[in-house]
Amino acid sequence: MKTFFKIMGVLLVALIISIVLFFAMRTYQGHKHLELVDHYMEDQNLTEKIKSEETLYSAKKGLFYKEVKFKDDPKYTYVVQPISMTTGIVVQGFDPETNKDIKGAKHNAFKKDYKIKD
Repeated sequence: MKTFFKIMGVLLVALIISIVLFFAMRTYQGHKHLELVDHYMEDQNLTEKIKSEETLYSAKKGLFYKEVKFKDDPKYTYVVQPISMTTGIVVQGFDPETNKDIKGAKHNAFKKDYKIKD
């Protein structure tokens, strides 16, 4: 019986550690994603053009991203998201009423090799 409790105790501790590590990694990943998005917007001089922004998390994609409305293009909502944790950025304009992407939106961009410059 003591062996059973020892095994259950070890399994419980392993479960708790794995849960803590999962949330720690997700927090770190979110920090890196948002750092890349913010750095891109600063590089492109888009920060001062922002009318509103909202930070969101997509569990389906497993990434943090921002929904942004710009002062110079207020009829579209833009999704600014990284491609991976340290490289690449996608900016895609959407019509907020129909939720369809707009191919010719002013700030659309796809930069596969974008990285934060030191």
